[in-house]
Amino acid sequence: LNAEIEILKKEIDECENGADKLFGRANLFFEQNEFNQSQTELNNLIKKYPTSIEAEKGKLLLTKIDAEKEKLAKKRRKEEIARKKEEERNLANATKNMRKKYDDIKEITWYRDKTSPQYNNYNGFFGYFGKSNTGSPFLRLRIQYAAYDWLFIEKYIIKVDGVTYEIEEEKYGEIETDNGNGGIWEWLDRAVTKRELEIMKAVANGKSVKIRFIGKQYYKDKTISSKQKRALRNVIDAFEAMGGNIYI
Repeated sequence: LNAEIEILKKEIDECENGADKLFGRANLFFEQNEFNQSQTELNNLIKKYPTSIEAEKGKLLLTKIDAEKEKLAKKRRKEEIARKKEEERNLANATKNMRKKYDDIKEITWYRDKTSPQYNNYNGFFGYFGKSNTGSPFLRLRIQYAAYDWLFIEKYIIKVDGVTYEIEEEKYGEIETDNGNGGIWEWLDRAVTKRELEIMKAVANGKSVKIRFIGKQYYKDKTISSKQKRALRNVIDAFEAMGGNIYI
């Protein structure tokens, strides 16, 4: 009985994995461009039935597979080169509007829009980002208020096309102050989270955008100009083109 079972097993194996079956499956995989699976079937065929006609045909098919895989590899290399060139073009376009400044102590390159202010004596809502020599870009938001009288700002309300957002001081002293030559400056400068990025994108793409600087007793309203919105879009585009992302 055991001998008969073994004979039956061999017959079943011949039916399922005979030379013609192995070659047939290999050829089907080849036609479907599943080259690795086709090679596996052909290697099994040649090992199991080395003197068969199918094994000879299998060797020819292996040669074809090698040629097709080489063609596919060349195509992928070309596509990768084209992709990298496209990324370089996008990056060049995104950063052409940026002003760069390198901090050799911290080894960070800072990027700001060319139209963004370099000093505090300017009312504005803008972004900028930094990139270390080895790290990913990180985005920051800066809101500035310049006048002749103090507000002692505690929070900001931004209204974009009828939608209202708020940005509050997260810890005492986060909104900094300074003065000189008869003027005063109050500003917030913080790392951007998903929430701030949502506000920045809304401001950058909004039609009617106003900001209210709310102090301890009084407040002041300012309109965010088209120039500031365009600068904000430029910074966000450049940040994302350089691989920047906000995770929290």
